[in-house]
Amino acid sequence: MGNKLGRRRQIVDEKYTRPQGLYNHKEVDHKKLRKLILESKLAPCYPGDEESASDLEECPICFLYYPSLNRSRCCMKSICTECFLQMKVPNSTRPTQCPYCKTSNYAVEYRGVKSKEEKSLEQIEEQRVIEAKIRIRQQELQDDEERMQKRHELSTSNADTTVENGEDSPAAVPSSQSPAEDEEIVSLQDPCMTQIRPPPPPIPIRSNRCFSLYSDYVSLN
Repeated sequence: MGNKLGRRRQIVDEKYTRPQGLYNHKEVDHKKLRKLILESKLAPCYPGDEESASDLEECPICFLYYPSLNRSRCCMKSICTECFLQMKVPNSTRPTQCPYCKTSNYAVEYRGVKSKEEKSLEQIEEQRVIEAKIRIRQQELQDDEERMQKRHELSTSNADTTVENGEDSPAAVPSSQSPAEDEEIVSLQDPCMTQIRPPPPPIPIRSNRCFSLYSDYVSLN
């Protein structure tokens, strides 16, 4: 009773214990990767298929289809082994975040091929998520329409109020002159303040010297 059941080792073709070339993995420890795959701790590195099928799972990172995928421990999202190796940078001091929920210390587990029940539950959950997004979007559109309607009604009400105020009390024409200028105009127009000045004296007529010289010349001749 004290013995623990070990993880069952899966039979995997040797060629699926190393990356298939989806990425250029330069710092991958191939011996460690092979051990994790044979111990069923990571999904085999199957080549991805571009066409979907009922018995294949899609990796949300590379959008390729595989017979089985790893699952994120934090949010249970699927990911292929090569995409996981791309996320987990070796010898990095920064903790790796989940590409889906951004949880630190990203880790995955492998549970083998999904059963029909699991796939059915996932499809139901995906459908619920899609319907929830549609409802949220419809509510946002409805709220936007109500806000636009309220703005239109408010602007119409303000316009009517402005027209009514303009008919009851006409706006006064502002004067372009200052109070000081108005006082000067009033003072100039006041007859009591107007002073009558005497006419200027006549200009004296001076004798024309040229005319006298001409008369003397005529008399001599």
